[in-house]
Amino acid sequence: MSVAVAGWDSHEITDGARHGARFDVLVRRRARTPAAGAGAVPAGTSGDGAARSQSQLAECDTSGLSHVPTPLGTAVSPGQEARGPARSLAPMGSPALRPYDRTAATVPATPAPSAVSGSATAFGDLPSVKAMGTGRAGIVVGFDTEFTTNDGVRVIDSFQFATPDPLDPTVMVEVVILPPLGSTSRLSLHTALWTVVVAARLWESPLVPDEVGPRGVPRGAFWTDDWHDRREALAKLRVPIVLACHYGSADLTTFRTGGQSRELDSLVRLTSAAGGLVTLLPFRSQRGNENGHWWQSLSVSVRDTMSQAPAGKKSLAVLGEACGVTKLDVPEGWISRMTDYRREHLDEFLEYGINDAVIVVEYLARLWGDGVVPPITLSGGAAAALVDSGSSYLGASSPSEFRRKFAGLVDEDEGVEAVEEGDRLSFYAKRGRNPLDGAAAQLSSAFARAYHGGLNSCPMPGYYPTPSVDIDAQNAYPTAMALVRDLDWEAGAIEEVVHERALAVDDVSSAATPFVGFVSFEFPADVVYPCLPIVADGTLVYPRTSEGVAGTWVCGPELWLALRLGAVVHCQIGYLGRELGQDGGPSLSLRHGVKQLIDDRNAAKKIFGKGSLEEQTLKTGVNSVYGKTAQDVAEQHSWDARAQEMDNVGGSAVSSPYHAATTTSFVRAQLLATMNQIVEHGGQVYSVTTDGFITDCTVDEVAALDLYGLADVLRESRTALTGDPDIWEAKHGQDDLVNFTTRGNVSLDLGGVCAHNGLKTPKEIVRDSIEDREMLLVSVATREGRVPNGYTRFPSFQELSRTEDRKDFLPSRVERSVSMDYDLKRRPVMTSMVGAMVPLPDGSISEMATFTTEPWERVEDCLRARLIAREIAQTGCLRTVAEWRDWDVRYAHGKGRRIVTPQRAMLMSIVMAHRQGIVVIPTLADRSLSIAERLDWLAEWGLGTVSRGDWDNARRPERAAQMLPTDVLAPYLDRMAAMASGERPTDADRRPY
Repeated sequence: MSVAVAGWDSHEITDGARHGARFDVLVRRRARTPAAGAGAVPAGTSGDGAARSQSQLAECDTSGLSHVPTPLGTAVSPGQEARGPARSLAPMGSPALRPYDRTAATVPATPAPSAVSGSATAFGDLPSVKAMGTGRAGIVVGFDTEFTTNDGVRVIDSFQFATPDPLDPTVMVEVVILPPLGSTSRLSLHTALWTVVVAARLWESPLVPDEVGPRGVPRGAFWTDDWHDRREALAKLRVPIVLACHYGSADLTTFRTGGQSRELDSLVRLTSAAGGLVTLLPFRSQRGNENGHWWQSLSVSVRDTMSQAPAGKKSLAVLGEACGVTKLDVPEGWISRMTDYRREHLDEFLEYGINDAVIVVEYLARLWGDGVVPPITLSGGAAAALVDSGSSYLGASSPSEFRRKFAGLVDEDEGVEAVEEGDRLSFYAKRGRNPLDGAAAQLSSAFARAYHGGLNSCPMPGYYPTPSVDIDAQNAYPTAMALVRDLDWEAGAIEEVVHERALAVDDVSSAATPFVGFVSFEFPADVVYPCLPIVADGTLVYPRTSEGVAGTWVCGPELWLALRLGAVVHCQIGYLGRELGQDGGPSLSLRHGVKQLIDDRNAAKKIFGKGSLEEQTLKTGVNSVYGKTAQDVAEQHSWDARAQEMDNVGGSAVSSPYHAATTTSFVRAQLLATMNQIVEHGGQVYSVTTDGFITDCTVDEVAALDLYGLADVLRESRTALTGDPDIWEAKHGQDDLVNFTTRGNVSLDLGGVCAHNGLKTPKEIVRDSIEDREMLLVSVATREGRVPNGYTRFPSFQELSRTEDRKDFLPSRVERSVSMDYDLKRRPVMTSMVGAMVPLPDGSISEMATFTTEPWERVEDCLRARLIAREIAQTGCLRTVAEWRDWDVRYAHGKGRRIVTPQRAMLMSIVMAHRQGIVVIPTLADRSLSIAERLDWLAEWGLGTVSRGDWDNARRPERAAQMLPTDVLAPYLDRMAAMASGERPTDADRRPY
């Protein structure tokens, strides 16, 4: 007998004939929250749908897949008026096992007037929002679960769903499915969703074919003898569902998989994106009843509100506040005992559970419109908006034409064979695309090698009990993107090739000059912050010279700055891009697209209020566009659940090595120019992180710097985007600073910095609170080795979705320790080192070495210094002056790099030089030869052998730092480069030089 609860209609289902477990189904219909902006009845919906539904419900079979409660009236909870908001007034809350909701678990959320004012339609009318959204109608079903963990086993206490009535979207249909109390029984996804289809009459939606009823469709409506044909025919008779959840790793893993050969494994159809689980394309779920007379067909798209929420606003409590549905809470002590809570307080349990599913639906309705399929992620929506605005700006009539004009890419089947298979960049190869021509291929490859991450460093480790301020570059990446000039890919993207000569100032006449080159360099000794990066040891190192390595790939902005700092720069190979014109000036499609997003964000701020969901959504869109231009430019791998292997993520709709590499080069150049001028004016820079730095200068003092001419360029961009020329803003200020390593500093001032360097804050401590700051300071200032920092983790998406040894969503303890030592990206100036005494919260003091740094002379020196520090960290640390002096002795008297097999080093450097595009060796470039034949030819030179893996890896950008200088390679390299393909080396060629 099914459970009876006041206000809910109930019945039982079984999960198919082979699974005897019975589940209670509770259904309720309630008026929706007015603030959520429930839309009108979708066009095409007939007024007699309800009558038709009742007559067909009477014909349902007893398979357990087609039950529905009656009557279907609208329930009203105690204290709620008939058309009032569908939410309980009881103070209940959030799931303890959803990490992103923990901080809100004890703080009841209340609707903010500014957040629930305005019209969802007005937001949807903004051009960027139109372009970000799909605009496609969809049946959105909110989903959530409750579960209890007992002795390492997860017991599912309930599945809850919420979806607007397809005939009257002012009504929310709420469905809760209860497994047997305390059992380990789980429900299949298909059974759960079809139960919702029937309970909410989703088969009456205008998006569902008329042939579909509560039992699905009869066999005769689609059956043929051919399996493929009937599967395709049944797919057309589907109910299309957008299954939306919050933090899907917890909920989407609750369904039963396996057990039957035809059982749907939904997890292998999912992809991890932006903190949530989603589908890139809908997947099918088709099932017949016991006798095969009736068939049900679903098309399922999955969306996760973790991927739909602005940064810093991802908890379900915040999303509920934004859409006018208060996040509920459970009384203290029950959150880990939900099975008991259900047994003893079923009414409250149901209110608590269904509320989360309602929030998901109302949040997405508020964001994209009621009954609209959301984009896969906010950043993906932002990329779509950029394609839309860029197409208009560049005069492109389709996304493919936009890619051609914006990034020089065409579809694979257009017959362009500019790149050998093994040399294709993953960002376009994964998406079935190719460069437009050889020039586009060469230029894209060069800029991909010159794409580096953000500037992060700690120039002054130690304790500084003096005023300092954390200054950020305002919208650093959008500002830089607005300066990137488009290239004329169709006219031949390379304007000029620079080969084996010193660069002059006129070669890179402005910071926006579209130039990329492989260069060697030397900065004057008085330049405190050299600005040409070398990738080494997994990070960016800025040495004074490139001595000891062949060179580095660098973009125009940093080359422009280097030449103005007086560096001698030798370009071994470089390319000047051909600029595209627009209205008498340079074409700036990124500026146009970013400005549209910023304009719409400002409009949303006026309509909905500063800090509103709408304004923050567009802010996230603005900030995420850069990341989409850089997607998979530096190869990124993720778990492909369907293929059960790691694979490249592939590029986005706007991936472009040129735009991405130039943008991030601009940001690094801005910071490095500022840091050099601060020092020139007598100031100090303590730390720098991506788009800001900590200094003893004021914002006004920094704003007065001309940055060698770059400040005017940045102000022009800011003015064009926002109307405001200011490029700097103060973020934090403090009177004390413990600065221990890159991304690691702390102040006890609550308004000051607090960066943990990967040290995880215990869940009982509020991040950035005084308790958090004191814990971090004590951990750093008193350490005698690595800092113990165990934490609780949940399985990764790979672990949750692999078909063998799959894990459930259960927490596990990770025991680890973290080094808080300075990372030696710059050389400590030992003569400046003093033992500063850091005051601790308990009144005691502890020593911390405090010193300035200078650039390393060579990358090799940096790598050796870091290696020594790692050895010390195995048993101790580098905190006191005495410990640093011990390090200095080891460094000063240690040996340099030892090349065990110099021939091998030379051979690999030659391969790298060719694969990096620095030199061309005819035989290695001959595409008529197989890779194996080319490698055999290399083996004939007597320097050793090269494997296929060596060949493939030699083109990776970070390998440039391992390449010997070309003058060292010259005896062999010159001969190889001069030898025509087909010629073979003789004994004279193989003689030692």
